[in-house]
Amino acid sequence: MKHVILLSTLMFALFSCSEKGNSEKKINTVTYGESFDASRAKDISQLSTLMETTDSVSIVLSGTIDKTCAVKGCWMQLKTGKENNLRVTFKDYAFFVPKSGAEGNKAVVNGFCVKQETSIEELRHYAKDAGESDEAIALITEPKMEYNFVASGVIIED
Repeated sequence: MKHVILLSTLMFALFSCSEKGNSEKKINTVTYGESFDASRAKDISQLSTLMETTDSVSIVLSGTIDKTCAVKGCWMQLKTGKENNLRVTFKDYAFFVPKSGAEGNKAVVNGFCVKQETSIEELRHYAKDAGESDEAIALITEPKMEYNFVASGVIIED
């Protein structure tokens, strides 16, 4: 009888733990570059408001990855919900992100954001890295004022 009670108690404990474990969703993250506190992140939708009175700011931002450099993984773009996405490059070319497969995933970036003019040559280079056609690249005929972000660290959720 003792064995039945002990076995029943053990079975109850095992099933209780396994149900709890199945109901929790584990989020996997990968850090590239320097580690940082992601809890300080501001949503990327706040960027234009944060940049109203300055041309540059040190900040932690979170957003959704739209594209990554298909050649080396040396840049990525985060969706802003506006016409221009935020281009993120990596401090001192010290690390890279995946060349594909990260699109649609959440990213948190730590670094420095600056509003600046991007040259025609640089815009064409980014378009080529993104796999744009020669025709699309040829249509780039003017520099563009945009936000650029230099990250010292990036966290990407799987």
